[in-house]
Amino acid sequence: MVESLSWDSLDYPLQPWIQTAIEVMGFQAMTAVQASTIPLFARNKDVVVESVTGSGKTIAFVIPLLEKIISEGANSASFKKGHFHSLVITPTRELSNQIQSVINSFLAHYPDDMPPVKSQLLIGTAQKTVRDNVADFLRDRPQLLVGTPGRVLEFLQAPAVKTSSCSMVVLDEADRLLDADFFKDTESILRTLPKQRRTGLFSATISEAGQQIFKTGLRNPVKVSVNSERRGPTSLGLYYTVVRPEQKLQNLISIFNHYKFRKCLVYFPTCMSVTLFYSFLQYLQKEKKVVEQDLQIFSLYGKLQTASRTKTLDTFTETPSQAVLLTTDVAARGIDIQDVDLVIQLDPPTDTSVFLHRAGRTGRANRTGKAVTFLNEGREEDFIPFLKVKDIHLKSIEIKSEDFSLEGDFYDVFKGWILEDRARFDLSVRSYVAFIRYYSNHSASSIFRLQSLDYVGVARMYGLFRLPRMPEITRYFQDVDIKDGWIVQPPIDMDRYAYKDKKRERARLEELKNIEKINDKKKLKFELKKKNMAWSNKSQSKEAKAERKANMTLKRKAIEEQIAREEERENSELSKDWKDEVLSRKRKQMKSTNELQGSFDDL
Repeated sequence: MVESLSWDSLDYPLQPWIQTAIEVMGFQAMTAVQASTIPLFARNKDVVVESVTGSGKTIAFVIPLLEKIISEGANSASFKKGHFHSLVITPTRELSNQIQSVINSFLAHYPDDMPPVKSQLLIGTAQKTVRDNVADFLRDRPQLLVGTPGRVLEFLQAPAVKTSSCSMVVLDEADRLLDADFFKDTESILRTLPKQRRTGLFSATISEAGQQIFKTGLRNPVKVSVNSERRGPTSLGLYYTVVRPEQKLQNLISIFNHYKFRKCLVYFPTCMSVTLFYSFLQYLQKEKKVVEQDLQIFSLYGKLQTASRTKTLDTFTETPSQAVLLTTDVAARGIDIQDVDLVIQLDPPTDTSVFLHRAGRTGRANRTGKAVTFLNEGREEDFIPFLKVKDIHLKSIEIKSEDFSLEGDFYDVFKGWILEDRARFDLSVRSYVAFIRYYSNHSASSIFRLQSLDYVGVARMYGLFRLPRMPEITRYFQDVDIKDGWIVQPPIDMDRYAYKDKKRERARLEELKNIEKINDKKKLKFELKKKNMAWSNKSQSKEAKAERKANMTLKRKAIEEQIAREEERENSELSKDWKDEVLSRKRKQMKSTNELQGSFDDL
């Protein structure tokens, strides 16, 4: 199949206003996936679409959705209040926002003299609750809903929302929505929708979903597979470079300073590593002047509030100058940012299918792009033939090593920055522990093995001067020449290592005094054990608390929703009782009238 076709040759007659929108938005020709999918999905066919990143899958389902809303009369005044016609589900808020933006771009050309077509975004935010979403839905009466699984499921469970008119549903990044993290919510959503609906599954790696595809209620689906012989756009160059862990940050800065690009995405393994390296890079740029001064640096990760994530992504997208976004896999799927021509993966993703999604943020819509993956020396080099088996071919690239004009070694500068504030040390330790746990969960466990990881090199990369206590990996330190975890000599006096924050420092000093006052040896031993608890155990304890808090929040929400439903039911019953009372009185009145009429007839 040719890569692009004229819109005039599309085997489906488009609405005139949609044709106008296509022209104004600059889509001069269809992509192969659009030419194949639009006629099928708009003509009542279920579709399973697998196409490389940046091939135009969003347009391939947005146009059929809008076409069906018009052709099935969902835009008419007779369309019932509380009902909707189409639903799009995505794994991330950023992707939902982007799809909503594309829909709005089309609707900007919708004729004013026709009954309105509206779309509503359903994502979890601090500004809007589910009840707010339901109120907006009942007021605005949108036919098209776009959202993430958790919020969509809560929304559909509201009594005022009716699902019986839903005619079409799209799962974008379907393989992600059907994996363990989202499948329960996704399945619950699909169960609430009519079985006679049209269903579309879209992803660059839909085959990764396996047997889960058959649980989505597809009915005789047509599979559309584009460019399956090459796992990646033809305009995308895939590269790798082999480095020592402690050299990764220097090589990253060398790329910033010497390689030409407009916008760059840098993928880190965890949220905490983004926070740590963002702060340090800011320091290197502003204080040490070793990072290009005109470079704009941004950070984006899942634990940020929705408003902050949206603002950061918008600012990064719209900035006219050279810019870098440090991020996690929250920005790995579906996000289409103009002018991204470079992607760097500081570490490969634990899920191999995510590799192409990350790399595919560049080289989109036939624009040229380059994706570079850093691999640690040693066993990780086997990742290249591993990907080759999956038809993903990477070429070797050499990164220029830069001699920084710093006072002392790069690691010493990093360590010095960490020593300025104990809070930075805490963050670097948590980042290191999170990375180890991330690494241990790699799907290619025969390559990414804890036994062969350079723990000291990784610790230096994170600016650490002492290895955290982690019983899970202590057994792998036998060949490492370290004493009590210290990788620097002489050791740092941790009792004098202070927080910049005065409140935190007072609390730390108070804790030290309390320990000194303890006379009971057993109690002292317990307190010291608690103080020196392995960071991995502390992390697990915090995660357990966070999980309990999240569960309590969900229970509270469920109770609130139950109360709301009961109130609505009571109001409905009261209304019903009132109507029954009126009808009963009317019947009695009619009966007495009939009896009176009967008595006159007997005369």
